[in-house]
Formats: sequence, structure tokens, C-alpha cells
Amino acid sequence: MTDDDAAPTADAHATPHAPDVEGRALDDQIRAFVRRQVALAELPAAALVAETVEHLDGEADPARVAELAWPVVGEELSAHLAAQESWPELTDSDRLTAAFRALTAAGIVARENFACCQNCGLSEIGADVPRSIVPRGYAFYHRQDAERGVDGEGVHIAYGLFEQPPSAAVGEEVAAALRAEGLTVRWDGETGNRIHVPMVWRRRRVGRLAAVPAMVDDDIDVDVELLGGWTGVHAAGDGPTPAGRLTALHLPWLPAAVPVRLTCEGRSVTVRREGDTLVGAYADPGVPELTVGRYDGMELVRRLRGLPAGGVSAPAPVGFLEVSAEHTGGSDRDVPMDLAEVLALVRAMRPLSYDFITCVGRSGGCVQTTWQPGGLWVEELDADAAVSVGRYATLAEVERILTVLAVEDRVAVPELGDLTTLRHR
Repeated sequence: MTDDDAAPTADAHATPHAPDVEGRALDDQIRAFVRRQVALAELPAAALVAETVEHLDGEADPARVAELAWPVVGEELSAHLAAQESWPELTDSDRLTAAFRALTAAGIVARENFACCQNCGLSEIGADVPRSIVPRGYAFYHRQDAERGVDGEGVHIAYGLFEQPPSAAVGEEVAAALRAEGLTVRWDGETGNRIHVPMVWRRRRVGRLAAVPAMVDDDIDVDVELLGGWTGVHAAGDGPTPAGRLTALHLPWLPAAVPVRLTCEGRSVTVRREGDTLVGAYADPGVPELTVGRYDGMELVRRLRGLPAGGVSAPAPVGFLEVSAEHTGGSDRDVPMDLAEVLALVRAMRPLSYDFITCVGRSGGCVQTTWQPGGLWVEELDADAAVSVGRYATLAEVERILTVLAVEDRVAVPELGDLTTLRHR
């Protein structure tokens, strides 16, 4: 009898191997989902894990999915950040966003990654029309389109008029805006066909979207107690949290008015943010107050545990601003941001939407920008006097003004000239 004919051994199909197969399948599902979500570049690390748990709801134990997802999120984020270092300054994804911004400013309500599918997008796009605006039409691609874009298939864009038959004229305007940004357009002019844009999907992650959960050898859970209101996808929650995640993903963006109490092994420290530093006030009167950079919160935890300093501090990004904003991702109140994160937020603002960003420099200078029906407005704001001076500006002008505020700590709005003074009382 040959080996091929030999009877199987008793353990050839034993059940102990089945969980390994299932485990590998679950790992593969998690990695595939996380990789795609990382590429979409819309959610920070903690929200990526939560999204993965929701995606696999009913297929695996949520706690197990979260446990497996955390290291995968860290690995995929790190790989994405390494890859984007070699990308061109302007990517196809940047060009697509610029085209949609131009269309919206011209009265075509254009939305990226809008709704889950074509039918939902068509039924929901009307509700996304900015108030007091009578749009001339719409354009969008939905979540499934975006995911196919990540997979290398380009995106397909729906277009049309509100409550009217399809319009080739709107399609031509959308196609022209895409071509104006240097993108390739494939469309036969038929209103029954969507516009196809073959492209390489590359969306950069900066700021909070680029924060990677820290892998700490001697990590420990700390009990978190928020001493103020902190909401949104970037907020920490009350309760036990690994210190490495808290200090890498949340504390660097601690709102100015939200102290946080951390408790570990019977000892506690209250952390507050002052500018781009974190200050730890320890309950033990024998432990002096400690000030560290806002990316160095783990040093506060190490002192809480009675451990020696961990080593070299993380370098702070160039530029710093205190930001409050209303935007497509939600809202921020008194949150610290580096320059790259602020500029990314400005570029994501929707024309005609009244999205706004208020930025305060280190010395208190304040610049506010908002999309209004007349265009992108930028102003120097004196909140105490309830007076502002500003004018409509180009995106490039606004980016320059905010760069000067972040890097040079001065307000450059007067350099635009031809300003209008507004009184807010």
C-alpha cells in the first residue's frame, strides 16, 4: 500500500485544527477590511477598530475582533504612512477633491464618498443641499465606489438635476471640472451612464488620522475620568484604557477645557493641556507637577507608576494652532492641531456649507475662515471687541494666512488688502 493509499491517521481531521482555520479566516477578514478603511483615510485608529467590530457584527465575538484588530490597525496605519512618503505632492485623490470643491462652489452640490450605495445617494443628496442655496444640480460617488477606487478600479460619478430628468449638461460640467484638475474622464455623453474616472487612489493621513496606537512593552491600563465634556470620534472615554493608546491617540488632542484624571495602582494624576504641552498634577503631594510635550503623555504615566523617564521626547510637528471648527467630520472645540492637520481640514471644507474654522495662535491672534454663498471668507477676529476685518479669498490665500499664523505666530490677514470691517453686535 502506497502512502497515498494509507488510511488517515486518527488526528488528520481532528477538531482542534478547526479553530486555527477559523482564526486565520477571521484574521484575513479583519486585515482586508482595515486595509481598505485605512486607505479611505476618514477615521482615526480607535474609530477604525470600532468600525471593524461593527463590520463583523454577528460573525465573531466583538471582544475578540477588537483584540485582533488593534495590532492590525497599527500595522496598516504604519504601512500607509510609510507609503505616502513617496507619493507626489498632488495625488489623483487631491485632484478629485479639488474638482468636487469647484463644482460645489459653482452650484453643483458635489459630495465624495456619499451614502452607502447609488440608491441611497440619490434619495439623500437633496437633504445635503446647504441652507439658503438653490443648487443647479448634483454629483456624487458613494461608499462602494470609493472602496472600488481603493481597489484600483477608479470611481464612477453620478450626476443630475433635482426632481428633474437626467441632464447631459450637468454631466458635461462635471466632466469639464474633472478634466480641469488633470484627471482622465471616460463618459460617452449618455445620461444613463455614470462618469468613470480611472485614477490611483491616494489619500494622505495627517494629524489625528496619522496617529498610530503605541506598542508599549510595559503598558498598563489606566482608569480614565473625563472632568469635562469631550465628544467625537477622537475623544477618550471613561473607564480602563491602555496607557499606550490613550497617550498616542487621544491626549495629544485634549481640548483646553477638559482635564482628565488618570488612576493607576491606587495613585492618580490630573492632566490638563496648556498650548502644545501636557501638565500632570499628581494627587501625591510628594510628586511634583510635570510638564511634557503633548505627544509625550506616556511620561506622565511613567511617573505615576514611579518609573524612570522613558527616553527622548517625540519631536513636535511644525506649527501649532488652537482650533474650533464645524466641518463634514463633525465639530472641534479648542483642540490643538499642527499645521498639516489644519490645512487638511481647510481643504476638506465644503463650499456653500457655512463650514468654518477658527484658529488661534500662541499669542492670541485669531483667524477665522468659512465657506459662504459668496465664496471662501477669511477674517481676523477680535472676539472681545466683536469686530472682524476680512474679505473673500482663494484657497491658496487662506492656506498662506494660516501657515503664517501657525509658524510665525502673527496674523497676516491685513496683507490681503481691500478688507471689509464687520461688527458683530
